[in-house]
This record gives sequence, C-alpha cells and structure tokens, in this order.
Amino acid sequence: MTKKPCRKERGYTLLEYCAGAAIIAGILWTALNGLGGNLQALLDAVGNWAQTRTGAIVQN
Repeated sequence: MTKKPCRKERGYTLLEYCAGAAIIAGILWTALNGLGGNLQALLDAVGNWAQTRTGAIVQN
C-alpha cells in the first residue's frame, strides 16, 4: 500500500483571518477611545471649515 504525498497547504485559514481582524479591531478601538475628544474636535473643525467654504462658494 503506497501513501499519497501530502499536499502543502498555502495561504491563510479563516481562523487566521479572523484573529488578524480581531487584533486590528482591538487596536482601532483602543486608539479611537484614547483620541475620542481630540478626534471629535478635529472632525468638528473640518466640518465647520467645509461649511464656511461652501457658503463662500455659493455667494460668489
């Protein structure tokens, strides 16, 4: 009885992709919680700037 040679599996399994996604999600969650107030202030400033610029464009 002869044995078939083992196939080498290539690529990542679903479990490895899920583990990587969980690690990235954890890092993002930690970073966003740490920067929460600063990030909101930055987004508010960008929003106000955009509203001001669109108002100036509409008036011209």
